[in-house]
Amino acid sequence: MRFIHFIFSRYIFISLCAAFLTIQSFVLLNIQRNFPVVLFVFFATLLFYNFYGILIKWQQDILQKKNISLNKYALNFILFVLSLVFVFDSLIKSPQTIQILFVPAIVSILYVCLMLNNGRFSFIKNLTFFKTILLALAWAYSTVIFPVSNVVDIFSGDLMLLFLIRFVFMLMLCIIFDFRDVEKDRKNNLSSIPAVLKKTQLIGLMLGLLLLNTTMIWLMSPQMLDIHKFILMMSTALCFLVFILSLKKRNYYFYYFLVDGIMLFSAIASIITTL
Repeated sequence: MRFIHFIFSRYIFISLCAAFLTIQSFVLLNIQRNFPVVLFVFFATLLFYNFYGILIKWQQDILQKKNISLNKYALNFILFVLSLVFVFDSLIKSPQTIQILFVPAIVSILYVCLMLNNGRFSFIKNLTFFKTILLALAWAYSTVIFPVSNVVDIFSGDLMLLFLIRFVFMLMLCIIFDFRDVEKDRKNNLSSIPAVLKKTQLIGLMLGLLLLNTTMIWLMSPQMLDIHKFILMMSTALCFLVFILSLKKRNYYFYYFLVDGIMLFSAIASIITTL
């Protein structure tokens, strides 16, 4: 159990999910898989989340006036440094990648600023409603646009449609995580999506996102295999089902295994169809 907890708490599992979603994008767009790009997405995700994890822990220690224990940060810091070395080396070898990463980098910085504001600046505090949208946007761009930007016109119909499908898919997952923290957000007067909507309104929103994604998947190019469309629809339906289950209080592994696992399930199912 300690190993499983390590995989989740040090953001290795979520980084694997990002890597597999990137492979899924290659499969759905019928593009040759670029594994160096897949590795880059894995380490870039590991870099961001461990950096964010360190900042959150540090902020909590400061606010609660606890003594800073280096052991508490050690593993996150080691993974952060290892990821930073890989990402930095990749950027040196392919400097053109920097301009492609500009959008997710800016979005990620904005997300961190919103999460670390802690109510100090009311203007930023009022913008926390958009943190879920920013995170979903960063994931969609990093796992769809970035991996194929060198081989596909980013304004092509299928690519933009897949980007929107991935965005809505990630938005649904992010809302589930936001609902987990809804009481804490309300206590801190933070305007997350679940915090400002009633439960019935939130269910309606998630149902609307399910129908929207199903429609967009149906509109994908006829060149996409029906089995791939079915997997995308099934993955979105699972998001809605897990959201309904999350309306009751759930434990740590429900969110970090089952909720995040939907991404892995969707990607692996698509990959298996190509074997």
